[in-house]
Amino acid sequence: MGDFEKAKVRVAQGWLQGYTEDRLKIFKGIPYAAPPVGALRFRHPQDPGRWRGVRRATQYSAASVQQVMELPETPANVHGVPQFLAPSQYEEDCLYLNIWTPAETPEDKLPVFLWIHGGGMVAGSGCEVVCDGTGFAKRKDVVVVTINYRLGFLGFFAHPDLTAEGGGTSGNYALYDMRKACQWVKENIARFGGDPDRITVAGQSGGAAGTGALHASPLMKGLIHRVSIESGPIYWGFMQPVDRAVLEARGVEFMEHIGCRSIQELRSRDAWELFDSYSEFVGERGFDGGFSFCVDGEFLPRRYSDIMDAGDFNDFDVMIGSCSQEFPCVDPEKFTVEEYLAYLEEAFPDNAENMKRWYPAGTGVQAAKQASTIASDIMLMGSVKLGELCARNGRNAYVWLMSKENETQRGRDAGSPHCAEMPYLFGRVDTGERNPFFPYHWVGADYDFMELIQGYWHSFCACGDPNGGDRPQWKKYREDFDICELCNRTHMVPREQMDKYRYFYSKLTTSDYKVSLFGLPRFTPRG
Repeated sequence: MGDFEKAKVRVAQGWLQGYTEDRLKIFKGIPYAAPPVGALRFRHPQDPGRWRGVRRATQYSAASVQQVMELPETPANVHGVPQFLAPSQYEEDCLYLNIWTPAETPEDKLPVFLWIHGGGMVAGSGCEVVCDGTGFAKRKDVVVVTINYRLGFLGFFAHPDLTAEGGGTSGNYALYDMRKACQWVKENIARFGGDPDRITVAGQSGGAAGTGALHASPLMKGLIHRVSIESGPIYWGFMQPVDRAVLEARGVEFMEHIGCRSIQELRSRDAWELFDSYSEFVGERGFDGGFSFCVDGEFLPRRYSDIMDAGDFNDFDVMIGSCSQEFPCVDPEKFTVEEYLAYLEEAFPDNAENMKRWYPAGTGVQAAKQASTIASDIMLMGSVKLGELCARNGRNAYVWLMSKENETQRGRDAGSPHCAEMPYLFGRVDTGERNPFFPYHWVGADYDFMELIQGYWHSFCACGDPNGGDRPQWKKYREDFDICELCNRTHMVPREQMDKYRYFYSKLTTSDYKVSLFGLPRFTPRG
């Protein structure tokens, strides 16, 4: 038996020893960059060091510093708390990735699916149970990679002194981490039976915003080939890159807040001490007063919308979409039909009667679901915009809306929430009740939907087109609102249902309006 059959692989840095599970070879905790600590804190990721001998790659390594959820050591859902996180440390030394490969030989050249986890770029990891690569890799011929990257303060802190030190840019370290992981995969994945010329980067929520930034960045040219952006479009989305100068000024404020006189001193402080101080800092200013990704002049040389409108984004195949009830807007047990109708009259005075017809509700529970549906349809327009821009520039895009619900009354009441596609995509059987981590007993329709979703995503990774087999035809985006609705009876959205989309799209393209996706959705005058 050869080294590969024993899950032993030599990468550029040295030998790795993984383990086998059924037909899979699994490798965990592989360093794709040097530890970003000490003098390397607030710098672009550097090459990982080499090692002698054989490095064990059988356990996850640390996830980034973040708010740690203290969960009881009990089985899933005891006391109403799901055990959804794999055992993990949370440390500054976090730049690791994990690989699941079904390849029989290193020459198989299977498509590669690289997952960027969600969590608003402030939480999460590539070792969450829900994004374990086993269920996708073992059912489809695809190599699955998940990564950790720096989050929150450590991932995005900017300061004028760092900008001077960095040759005119600072911040966005998390985005550079993502790029570094792609470089490592490009260089090494053939040794795991993956095809370095068929790499798809996929991300969900905050990870989708990161993936969208990769799609726009000139620094990604030639590294990857496709992107799957799930529930986090940047164009009209809920996460927007700000100007670097805004974060630099915030960085000066933070240094004053903690009494730190230099970047050198900041690099010497304990990471958790800084995290606690940063949590206090953000608590005083609100979520929008923290650090996130920015127009740094290098990774994102211009505003995202300017890059996209000019057609200056990368020629990657794109799959993008979201779920039909992404975020709960109101409490369904307290919300009433009367409150809902009053809201429609107030928020959409130019179109209230149509809104009542497009989003009817006979009970408070239905009204709460429809309020979420409105917010989610507005969010979907960000995906539509990207589909339109790709079509205009002769590039491939496939837009989706997932409306598949759990086969229970509670599932029908809640709809298809944020993260709903993840249990099916990753093959996490018997999970996904209102949340990708919650236990839910699957029935036949769920298994059928998993096969559908994994088939679409695998084909997209393999050739840039999700179609194939006996799956319902998914049209490439060419005309307005070419959207595939993913559900128990998957179909392209019919033309007669598009009036509501035209209305929202028109509102979003009117410069006098903006929209918030948190709480009951409203268009409010700018300025």
